[in-house]
Amino acid sequence: MKKLMILVAAVAAFSMSANAASVTSKGGYEYDRNQLSDATVLNWNVQACSHSGIEPDAQKKLAKLMGVSEANVRLEFRHRILTAYAKGAIPYDDYVQFVQGHVMAPSISRALRIAGSSPSKSRGQDDIVLPVLAKMDSGETFKGSTRASHGNGHFSVQSSRHSVKCSGAYDLKDRRPTVTLPIKCSDGRTGQAEVTRAPDSMSAWGKVKLSDGSAGRLVVGTVRKQP
Repeated sequence: MKKLMILVAAVAAFSMSANAASVTSKGGYEYDRNQLSDATVLNWNVQACSHSGIEPDAQKKLAKLMGVSEANVRLEFRHRILTAYAKGAIPYDDYVQFVQGHVMAPSISRALRIAGSSPSKSRGQDDIVLPVLAKMDSGETFKGSTRASHGNGHFSVQSSRHSVKCSGAYDLKDRRPTVTLPIKCSDGRTGQAEVTRAPDSMSAWGKVKLSDGSAGRLVVGTVRKQP
């Protein structure tokens, strides 16, 4: 899933590596904002896109500013900043000043004071489900879905030829654009899928190879263009 530049830099502004924080271009800033207009992308990024640390002193100040416990600072900070960003409530110039000079512009201060809209941690409707299709060179196809929820991912597909199901798990905290996922099937076959994720992580494509020698290609979500 895409790690949005505004979040990385904003968290860095409160962390040990603040001086190394990079500032995205205005075009990149607008692109990220457009991506976040999709509620599922926003929720995914809030819950999983950053695990950066925040300095203890800054954490105390943020807890007081946002009216939350120190344990909830990182989640609330991500949620409030990204929600305001998606709504156009934080202008690009304010973002740049915040990252480069740690200037708490009024727009950012207002965003951090808005409470009561944190994403649910338990409701199933917050899960992100995407379709999966794999076509093997043997003619066998597999159809199913992936489900991402609270930092964990799982996929399950069923064969077109037999009552065979294959499944596996993946780690949403793994930020590499291309990952290799292990596969286990109910008929004893095992294998792996090499998957490359799109920048917004709402689609992916890749290759599949099973222990019986069969191989094929897969798509997750709706892939408009593959490399």
